[in-house]
Amino acid sequence: VLVIALAIWFTITAGQRKQAYAATALEQCRDAAAHANFGVAVQCYTQLARNFSGTPSAYEATLGVAQTHLVAGQNELAITGLVEFLRSNPPPEAASPANSLLGTAYENVGKFAEAEGAYRKASDLATVEYLKASALLDAGRAALGAKKVDDAKAIYNEIITKYAKSGAMTEAQVRLAEISAKPT
Repeated sequence: VLVIALAIWFTITAGQRKQAYAATALEQCRDAAAHANFGVAVQCYTQLARNFSGTPSAYEATLGVAQTHLVAGQNELAITGLVEFLRSNPPPEAASPANSLLGTAYENVGKFAEAEGAYRKASDLATVEYLKASALLDAGRAALGAKKVDDAKAIYNEIITKYAKSGAMTEAQVRLAEISAKPT
């Protein structure tokens, strides 16, 4: 019984230490990104994701790589990395922001229909109401970019009805009024 208890204790503390080391490394990567040292930041994030895979910090590092690529204007690299990451079936708390970043990257390269889909997926996976509504606002904007006015109207109406208590509701009302006021 003592050996089993020691093995359990060791496993738990090793996992906690692993996450603590990963969190420290994540802060170093973020510091490099904050100082616009994008090459170092991407290298740091990539190494962290590889060395501490499966930890919350590793998921954050993968998102950090994508964010750094977006800030550096490397949208295609962000898209490739995010699509690969999403294929690995990460947990919703990582998949939702990954889909949001993917939507942003798609918008940046003019792929508005793909952006709309990514934002909708981000909304579906979000666990907090305001994040769901915010991702839907982005989906509505992308739908308009894709010239899918009826889809945008449906998205804004969904926000108004489902997320009436969120700050996104007011913006959805404004966007819907703008769309409705434009001659077709």
